[in-house]
Amino acid sequence: MSQLQSNEVPATPTHHEVREMVEREAPAAPAGVLVGAGGDPLIIGLPIFAVGSLALGMALIGVVPATALGAIVPIVVFGTGLYLAVVTIWAALLAQTMVAGITGTFSGFWLSLGALLVGLTHNWYGVGPDQAGGAQELFFIAWGCLFLFLLVPCLRLPAVYPAVVALVVVALALSAAAVHTGNTDLLTVAGYVILAFAFLGFCAFVNVGLTAMGAKRPFPPLGRAPIS
Repeated sequence: MSQLQSNEVPATPTHHEVREMVEREAPAAPAGVLVGAGGDPLIIGLPIFAVGSLALGMALIGVVPATALGAIVPIVVFGTGLYLAVVTIWAALLAQTMVAGITGTFSGFWLSLGALLVGLTHNWYGVGPDQAGGAQELFFIAWGCLFLFLLVPCLRLPAVYPAVVALVVVALALSAAAVHTGNTDLLTVAGYVILAFAFLGFCAFVNVGLTAMGAKRPFPPLGRAPIS
C-alpha cells in the first residue's frame, strides 16, 4: 500500500526544471522599435514639395490677385515647409545625407518664403512699402545662389532632380529680375517655370510610389544622372 502511494505522488521538480517552466510560460518581452529603420522619405517629400510649388506657380500666373498672395501661406508653411522638415529628420535617421540636405534646404526656403509674405504684409520687419521690393529681391537672389550651388552635387542624381533644381534657379532669377525692373510679365513667366518643376515633382512621386509598391518597372522614368 505504501509503495502504491509513493508511486502516485509526483516527483518534486528540480530548481533547473522550475526555471525552464517559468521561462516557457512567461510572456515574451516586447520587441524594441528602431526609429528610422526603413522606408523612403521621398514618398512624402516629393508630393509635399510639388503641391507647394503648384500653389505658388498658380498664384504667380494670376489664379489669385497679387494682393491675395498670402492665400498660399497655409500650404507653403504648414504643408510644404513643415513636412519637408519632418522628411529631413527621417532621411537623417536613415543616414541619407544628400536627401536630408536637399529636403532641409527646400524646407528652409518654403518656411522663409511664408515668413517673408506674412512679415511684409504685417510690417513685422520694419520694412516700409517703398522698401519691400528690395527685400524681395534680396530674398530671391540669396536663395537663387544657394540653389545654384546645390545643383552641382545634384548632377550625380537621376536627371529629374537636377532638372528641378535648375528650374528653381531659373524661377528665382526671373523673380529677382521682375522685382528689380518692375516687369510683372517676368513674374508670370517665373510662375510657369514653377509649374514645370511642380509637374516634375509629381512625376518623381509617382515613380517612387510605384517603386514602394514593388513595381518592377516604375514609371515615369527618372532619367540617368548627368554625371556618373
